[in-house]
Amino acid sequence: MTCAAAGKLEMDYEVTPLSVRVARVIVSAHLRLWGMEKLVDTGALVVSELLTNVLNHARPDRDGRRSALITVTRTPDGVALCVHDEDPSLPQQRCADDDDEDGRGLRLVNAVADRFGVSPNPSGGKDVWLTLLSPRQSKAAP
Repeated sequence: MTCAAAGKLEMDYEVTPLSVRVARVIVSAHLRLWGMEKLVDTGALVVSELLTNVLNHARPDRDGRRSALITVTRTPDGVALCVHDEDPSLPQQRCADDDDEDGRGLRLVNAVADRFGVSPNPSGGKDVWLTLLSPRQSKAAP
């Protein structure tokens, strides 16, 4: 189920390889709609990395599915993004070797986000959240 209101997108999402790509498109479209073109690439990157972590690391439910609640909220100075899943185990950043094909996602998210964190959710599972601030418009020289 997808719910969008002025300045907020919320998606209850089954995470699959295809749905990760679709989420990038949906988040990018909302950022464009909100006039945040400068955050589109970074927003697409972080939602992709966080959903890929759910796909690869979260425990599936009893039906074998991995689900996440994605919330993207426009703020006065940027956007807040949260991915909630029901697996209580908190993700760990790790050092990937040069030859490793994975293991860099959380480091990458942490590097591009203005704020980033992981919190146990009181109702179960965890929230992986971040904020992206809009770059300041440079003033043209007189």
